[in-house]
Amino acid sequence: MTIRAACFVVLMFILSPAWAQSPFDGLTEGDLADGERLFRVHCARCHGIDGAGGEGSNLVRSKLKHAADDEALIALLGDGIPGTGMPGMWTLDENQRTRVAAYVRTLGRLEAEEMPGDPLRGATIYQSSGGCPACHILEGHGTGIGPELTDVGDRRGLEYLRRSMVEPAAAQSQTMGYQDYLTVRVRTADGSVEGLRVNEDAFTVQVRDIGGVVHSFRKDDLTEFEKVFAHSLMPEYGTVLAANDMDDLISYLMSLRSGE
Repeated sequence: MTIRAACFVVLMFILSPAWAQSPFDGLTEGDLADGERLFRVHCARCHGIDGAGGEGSNLVRSKLKHAADDEALIALLGDGIPGTGMPGMWTLDENQRTRVAAYVRTLGRLEAEEMPGDPLRGATIYQSSGGCPACHILEGHGTGIGPELTDVGDRRGLEYLRRSMVEPAAAQSQTMGYQDYLTVRVRTADGSVEGLRVNEDAFTVQVRDIGGVVHSFRKDDLTEFEKVFAHSLMPEYGTVLAANDMDDLISYLMSLRSGE
């Protein structure tokens, strides 16, 4: 059995209660390999050969925005997502879509890596730093201006987590679509706001500031509207935290995994 297949078996135990029937029940290692083949043929052009995103969204995550469960993911592959660039895979039958969905699910869980520090001490640093809970949600607590961290250990490895602390803009540009965490700066006659773009159409733009407050503006009222690409609102903690504190904090983030 390959490492990918072994991870798939473990993933099925983690994601589904023992009494629940999964649409992936009965799939073999060969089925999963066929799902990977079909993904590379039909999906990789937009989502990347490793699923990390590109023209399409990043699939290397345990929770997908448009697919709350496995059945929804299989249905999505058949129907597409109206109003987006995601088409329905009408050339694939249901069994093939199920194999692709099963493979996509394996992309959202990383193998465990050796932690560089103490995760228990890292939990204290996370809570006492002030900045982390102010911008991130963890198990329902915190503010959601930044990505949710409840299961970040499933989705992000040691190298990425360290880079996200030291060079957050570079890490964000590498793995997230700019449309999800695009910094914008707007100015009106009454003042200015910098934050993340929540929504935008031809006439209005909504911006969430660093405090989590959402502001809505009519574009006709703006004296300045700037989209700041390759920029992150997250501070560069490499100049703030001591090396051992950084290792402990990263270890805590690595420990945040679903089903554990």
